[in-house]
Amino acid sequence: MAPRGSWHQIKGRWTRTLGEHGLRVRLFQMRKGGTFYRDVWLPEVGKDRKYLQTTDRAEAERLGRAFLAARLREEHEAPLSRVLTLGTLWDRFRRESQNFLDNSPHSRQDAAVRAATLIAYFGKDCDVRMLSGDDQAAYTIARRAGGIQVSPEYVTAPVRLRTAESDLVVLHQMLNWASTVRVKGVRLLDGNPLAGIRRAREQNPRRPIASHERFVATRAAMQMLHDEEETDPARARWLKMELALVLAEATGRRLGAIRQLRWEDIDWAACTIHWRAEADKKRREAVIPMPLPLANELRRFQRRLGTMSGWIFASQHSADRPMDRHLFDNWLRRAEKAAGLKKLVGGLWHPYRRAWATARKHLPITDVAAAGGWKDTETLLTCYQQADTQTLLAVMAEERKVHESHIATAANG
Repeated sequence: MAPRGSWHQIKGRWTRTLGEHGLRVRLFQMRKGGTFYRDVWLPEVGKDRKYLQTTDRAEAERLGRAFLAARLREEHEAPLSRVLTLGTLWDRFRRESQNFLDNSPHSRQDAAVRAATLIAYFGKDCDVRMLSGDDQAAYTIARRAGGIQVSPEYVTAPVRLRTAESDLVVLHQMLNWASTVRVKGVRLLDGNPLAGIRRAREQNPRRPIASHERFVATRAAMQMLHDEEETDPARARWLKMELALVLAEATGRRLGAIRQLRWEDIDWAACTIHWRAEADKKRREAVIPMPLPLANELRRFQRRLGTMSGWIFASQHSADRPMDRHLFDNWLRRAEKAAGLKKLVGGLWHPYRRAWATARKHLPITDVAAAGGWKDTETLLTCYQQADTQTLLAVMAEERKVHESHIATAANG
């Protein structure tokens, strides 16, 4: 067995200890081939851990010896960060992080629920500097199993892996933010202690697509339900629902942006739709051209609804605000049931967004992202555009062959 003072491996992870009794610096990896950390016990701080931002043993040893020398000379190269509890981190993050504050209210509320679950598991007094890959893995297991007491009224239920991963995304966002903030010249956090540690990911995420047949059947059911109603408000409700479905299928936009459209956002002369930043999940503004058939559809709906301005989907109780999004969900479920359709597992409105993206795989990805309101093309490619039988068959039926002359040309640059 190698002595503690020299480099050795424990389960494939390199570690060694520098210094003598009273002042020892431990260098180690949290995972095989990962970044190095250093631990030291300091009387004025307690256990202090720092992310060294290197995977090279020689560089980690150099940093460790430099720190040790500075301590022995009682000279600090930089002030040391103090204990940062998870409760304090979340409180500051939700009030001070500009990226978080720029999110929509719905996104901020979702993050708050996830943060509450993290705090319930780790404890509000958990020192985030001490978090490790083992802690992250243990949280994933506990979150999937359920049983975390978040409040006297709420205990988490068993969930899929994707939910646990989404919680940890919020945790990493907080840790990364804290490493960029200084208080009186001292970083709130030296670095993200979980940087470089992979999160477990769902191998088969549920991302259903709404087919065109589903759209046609649901729309027909909404028209039937409209005709069966006996009062004008009830008929107007189904008319608005049909319009929302038409917009979802034709624009690929999120329900949150659709339900907050105003008639003033439709420019009939220029034939465009103005998607306002305040109604967008990513807070991005865009003016997108609309095809003439969609413009004609919107004109017909406007005449039937008898409105010229204001919210397109105004609340029945107050014309000053849009309808609640949960009503859209409830009425879409009712229409699908009336159409004899089974509920898609993993989505209601979003499957239309995936269908819109998938149907446009043959078009330039940058334009598809801009038209549909995606901030980056990576998300569009990995989470929305999916393989389908038609394009798979086209790939398999491709008749072109690679000949020797092509190979030679490619090899020669």
